[in-house]
This record gives sequence, structure tokens and C-alpha cells, in this order.
Amino acid sequence: MPFTGLKQFSRHPEIGGSEARMRTDTEDADSVAIAMTCLNASGVGWWRVRADRTAWWSPAMYKIFGLDPAGGVPPVEKLFLLYHPDDTNTVARAWPKMFLSDHLVRMRYRVLRPSGEVRQVISWGQRGPPDAEGRQAVFGLNFDVTDDVDDQALFESERAFRFVAEHTSDMVIRMRIDSGITFASPASRAVLGYSPAEIAGMDLTDVVVEEDVPRIRALLQDRIARGELISSKGYEYRARHKDGRVIWLEANPRLIVNGADRLTEIVDVVRDITPRKEAEAALIQARQEAEAASLAKGEFLANMSHELRTPLTSILGFSRLVGRDGGLSETDRKHLSLIRSAGETLLAVVNDILDLSKLEAGALGLVEEAFSVAELGAGVTALLGGQAEDKGLRLTCEAPEGVWLTGDAARLRQVLLNLVSNAVKFTDRGEVGVVLRVEPDGARSWLSVEVRDTGVGLDPARIDQMFDRFTQADASVSRRYGGTGLGLAISRRLVEMMGGEIGAESDGHSGSTFRFRVALMPAESDTRSACAQPLAALERRLRVLLAEDNAANQALVTALVAPLDIQLHIVENGALAVQALQAENYDLVLMDMQMPVMDGLSAARAIRALPGRAAATPIVALTANVMPEQIEQCRAAGLQGHVTKPIDPLSLFTAIAEHAAPAEEEELPRS
Repeated sequence: MPFTGLKQFSRHPEIGGSEARMRTDTEDADSVAIAMTCLNASGVGWWRVRADRTAWWSPAMYKIFGLDPAGGVPPVEKLFLLYHPDDTNTVARAWPKMFLSDHLVRMRYRVLRPSGEVRQVISWGQRGPPDAEGRQAVFGLNFDVTDDVDDQALFESERAFRFVAEHTSDMVIRMRIDSGITFASPASRAVLGYSPAEIAGMDLTDVVVEEDVPRIRALLQDRIARGELISSKGYEYRARHKDGRVIWLEANPRLIVNGADRLTEIVDVVRDITPRKEAEAALIQARQEAEAASLAKGEFLANMSHELRTPLTSILGFSRLVGRDGGLSETDRKHLSLIRSAGETLLAVVNDILDLSKLEAGALGLVEEAFSVAELGAGVTALLGGQAEDKGLRLTCEAPEGVWLTGDAARLRQVLLNLVSNAVKFTDRGEVGVVLRVEPDGARSWLSVEVRDTGVGLDPARIDQMFDRFTQADASVSRRYGGTGLGLAISRRLVEMMGGEIGAESDGHSGSTFRFRVALMPAESDTRSACAQPLAALERRLRVLLAEDNAANQALVTALVAPLDIQLHIVENGALAVQALQAENYDLVLMDMQMPVMDGLSAARAIRALPGRAAATPIVALTANVMPEQIEQCRAAGLQGHVTKPIDPLSLFTAIAEHAAPAEEEELPRS
């Protein structure tokens, strides 16, 4: 060690001892002179401090502390100001040890030069023999190891980098832009199939799929432009494995640039994310397949709805018309009633299936409109009054008069109709009572509805299950009364959509009570509902074009509008409808959607593209297409109204009155 024999420096004339003694010890003097020369040349500082606090420094000491030798050794109180504040205690504790023992004391501290520069110093000190006057002194050497510390830190950093790189499953690479990959961790075998030696010298383009190279380079250049050399967000690209496979990699590069902001080197951590990308692709495919299946289901339901509603339009429509004939025998009237009842039952099944499909797809929306609470109850009981009368049941309804609320009256009517219909169906003797109440609650009001019957009752243990889809009390109920078991499930979903609640109670043998309630906003009376016969006030004859390919439906519409002042012109497809509008003026077009040659949507678009007055002719869909997306397609194609098959006469008359073009003082010439 360079510190062995440190005490011999005490015999140098500049440090201690007598000059005469040094002259008699020529060999020691030569050794010290040589040592001093080497120390000065190496930049090692050496020093002496006496017990009286006087000190002596070699020239290198001044250089270490950044001081001018002309100023001499600073006094102790100023000397301590040159130590880093965090290291002054270390130095202060070391001095007593050197003066009180013969042990060699090592210190490591930081020097804070007057210029502000910090230097790392290792100092060795040891007590020497007293001088001729008996004064005790400590002698030592100072080494400026700042540059060595930086080199060591770099070495330790490099060693830590290699340790991490060699023990991680991710591939770590260093790549210079001018010479390719200079380092690859052993994980390169698992990730790319190449050994570190094989991958050395490769370029980015040697492994990355060609189509992804421009994107990666653009990303790197963008990061350089933004000064983002380190980013927590990686990027993904495709690479070619040694065996030829295309794999997915995720990279998190650190960019190293020179003073001109030019990219010189990349340190990257790369992992194989092929399993994750394959899982994502499988998930996307599964979602696409599910969406395709849902679309196919929707199309199937739409087609089934159309195919079932089209014949039902004729069955229900003509049964209503024939029923008006007063010349029917009682037997014929009963047979006709059975036909109509069967048609309405089939229509209810179709509606239930479609409604459930809409609810599950989240495609059923609510419409806010003003309605009369009394009319809501009276309308439902009037509709089912005939069924109750046929069974000898008493059907009653209590509702407040003159009370109006804002809500989806059609859906509330559907829920109430379902509950009352079930009560009539499952009650053989006695009565069915309907009670509607309105209870104010701040700015809103609670509409509470109760339907009581004296029927077969419900098993209390199965009441909650009654509101599950496809569920009835037991198999015998389905065999005896029919139905799909969807009505209550749909009713619960509708009530919950309105923010309400629904339930039932029964003791199992003396009838049942179903209740629901929803919170609605009060409304002013709506005089529009008082129009019982929408076409009664028409002051002129209407010219209406009907585009319908089904002969039975043509005959039905003709019969329905026969009592009205309407001139009806019938065509069999959309192309003929467009031609008719090019030849003559019409006040309204009733358009079926599914027709040969040209369907209703295409015909509507073609009409809207016609010149002159024809393009503005109102068009109302008269169709079995009732799915929400189908209704939206009608609106997008330029249709103003939508009347659903089977045709309800009042809905048809209302649509004609609402959408028919107003009379003009002078007919426009046909262009």
C-alpha cells in the first residue's frame, strides 16, 4: 500500500525532525525525496497538522481544495467551510482519533471548492513522532478520486445493466444507429430465436416486418422532436422470428441523442406479446361473430314479424269489418269472434317476442307525452270488457278524472293491458278490479296501479319467479291458458326502465293482486286526444296513393277508407309509385316497405329526388317492419309517419289526417 511507512515522512526537513539527522541518514533522505517527487507528480496532496493547529500543505493540496497557494493554509474555522456540509461531522470525528492513537485513520468526504465544484476526496492520516521541540503532529495524504468515482459508477452501472439484462425474460438490446445492435441479452434466444452473438450487428430492418418500419421510425422521430427521450408508453410492431414466424413485440426504447439532437443510440427493452395479440384477435373475432349473430337474429325477427303480421293484418282487419255487418247469424258472429280472438292472441305472442328482443338489445326507448290517467284506465278496460263479459266477469275501473301526467302512455298501457288481460284470463268467476291513483310527491307524482282478481291465485313461493321470462305458474297453466310467459317479464323491464317497481301478492287460493308504480311529472290536459275521429273535419277530398303488393291488404285498406272522402290509387311496387307521382299529384303516399321490383325505402328516396312538388309529397310507412332500426331507416329515407301492421283503423286515420298535404289554392303544373 502507498501508506506503508507513512511515519518516515516526519523525518523530512519540511515536515519534522532535525536537518542534521536527515543528513546523516542519506538513504532515508533519498527515499523521501523520491516519494515526494512521485506524490507531486501524481497530484496526491500531503499535509501536516500540529497540536497547536498550525498546518502545512503540499502544492497538490491547494489544487484539491481549489485554493491559491499564495494565500497559505486557511485556518481551521475557514477550512471546515470547504468541506461539504453533510461531511463536516465525519471530518470532525476523525481528528481526535488521529491525535489520540497510532492507528491509520481513513476518511472519505467531499470538498466544496469556492467555485462551487464538488470533488470526492479520500484522506489518510496518522500520528507521527514529536519534533525536536516535542510538539505532536499528524501527517497525511489526500487523494482526489472524483474521476475514479465517476469511472467506478459507470462500471457499476454497466455491471448492473448487464446483470438485469441477463436475468430478465425480456430482451434488452443496445443499438447504435450507425453500426446496428451492439448488445443483446440472452433472452434474445427466447424472443427472436437468435443468440446474442447472432443478433449483434443486425439493424432494425433485419427483424421488423417491412410494413411496420416506417411507422416505428416516424414514432421515434416524433419523440425526438418533442424531447421525449424516455417514455412510459411503448409501441407494438411485428417482427420475424428466426424460424420464419411473424410475432408481435412491444418495445420501450430509451433514446440517446447527441448535442445536435440527432439520434445516435437506442437502449430498448423488448417483450414478446404474441399470445396477448392472439387473444385480442380472438376476442375481436368473437365480438364480430356475436354482432353478426345478433344482426342475423334481428333480421330473422324482423322477417318473422313481417311474415306473421302480413296475414294477421288481413285476419284482424277483415274480422273487424265483417263484424260490423248486422246481418250475421249468432253462430257466424261467434265463429268470427273466435277468429279475431285467435288472431289477437297470435299478435300478442309476436309483440311479446319482439319487445323482449328490443329490451335485451337496449333498443327500446321511452316516449314522453301527456296523457289522461282516467283515459288510460278506461281504454284498457274497454278493450278487454268484451272478454270479461263473455266469461261472466265484472270488470271495474277507478281512476281520478281530469288528472294528466307526462310519460310513455303506450308502454304504460301495455303494462296495464298485460296485467288486466292476465287477470281476466285466470279468473273464471267473480270480478277484476282496476284502481289507478296519483299521489303528489314534490315536483313529481306517483302513478300507482293495482289490478285485483278473484281467480285461481298464485303460489306465494313462486311470485318472484312469475316475473322471469318464459315462466308461468306450472305446465298446466300453459296447456290450459296458453301464452309465452313473457308478458310479466316484459312488464317488469318496462316499469324498471321508467324508474318504478312492480310486484304481486296472493294467498294461493282467493285471487291475486298485481301492483306497479312509477314517478311521473304532472302535465296540462292535451286537447289532441279528444279527436276521436281525426278525419271528420277534413274539408276536401284527399288523393292517396297506396303502394302495396299484397292483394288482401289492398282490399283491407280500400275497405277501411271507403266511408271517408278519399280517392285511393293502388300500385303494386315502389317503381310504379315513383311513376305515379311523376304523372299526378297526391296528398299522401301510404308505402309498404317490402315489395318486389323496388322496395319502400328505395322508392321513398327516389321520390325525394324528384323535381317539383312530387319531392315534397308526404309519405307514411304502412308496414309490418316494427324494429327500432327499421323505423329509423324509414325516417332517414324521408318518411314522415309509421303505421304498423296489423292496421289499427284509428292509427291509420290519425296518420292520414296528420301528414296529408294541406290544400293549395292553385294546383302546381306537373313538371
